[in-house]
Amino acid sequence: MSGSRVGQKMKAYCSGCKGERNCDIHGHYAESDDDGLVQWYRDWYLLVCRGCEHVFAQSVSTDSESRVPYYAVNGEVEYEHEETIVMWPARAKRDRPQWFDGNLIDSKKSTQQLDASLLELYGALDNDLNVLASIGMRTSFDIAAENLGVDPSLTFQQKITDLLSRGAIKPSEKDHIDILVDAGSASAHRGWKPRIAELNTLMDILEGFIFNNFVLPEREQAKADEIAKIKAKVPAKATKPKPKTKPKPAAKT
Repeated sequence: MSGSRVGQKMKAYCSGCKGERNCDIHGHYAESDDDGLVQWYRDWYLLVCRGCEHVFAQSVSTDSESRVPYYAVNGEVEYEHEETIVMWPARAKRDRPQWFDGNLIDSKKSTQQLDASLLELYGALDNDLNVLASIGMRTSFDIAAENLGVDPSLTFQQKITDLLSRGAIKPSEKDHIDILVDAGSASAHRGWKPRIAELNTLMDILEGFIFNNFVLPEREQAKADEIAKIKAKVPAKATKPKPKTKPKPAAKT
């Protein structure tokens, strides 16, 4: 068992800074064991990022058989241990959109339920809970539809039709929303486990729907209000005086 590394620093991925950073080691515990054939090692760390002060835990584990060969500078073949790194909170698999900063939608609407649903959804993505993430997207869409005034007792297809009639969904977007909802249903009832690339595509659909209906209208209204204020301050054009017309000469008799 190695000695404590508390008080030292190490490189680790920081979810706050979104990159490899120097981190202070505030806690360290090392453990190891063997079964007579294979020996394994695991180090646990409590880390604080020196950049943004994000606090997180990390484990680094390997074993005597997980070795990767490489050529040293002198040409000799050497080996290094292949390590498995696990972080808590988990490393983000998808960046949160700017309008969801602080785990709250940038909207004046009442979105507490939707905020909570999205927070759990991103947590499922980060922790590789792909089935739960797929179901969570359908749930988040359902909550968003209700926030927009759709009757919660309607079927999903009826809700989509209602949103289409309200202009909350464009005709060109309907097929995408249909797929989003059906994917969640397939995960809930038909055993479908999507890959992360497929989940990212579905998240693009969900995030676009939420942004277009909860964030964009308020931003456009705020922009229109600012333009109106500027327009009121801009001096009006000076009106040019109309040129004087010469009197017509009297007709000769």
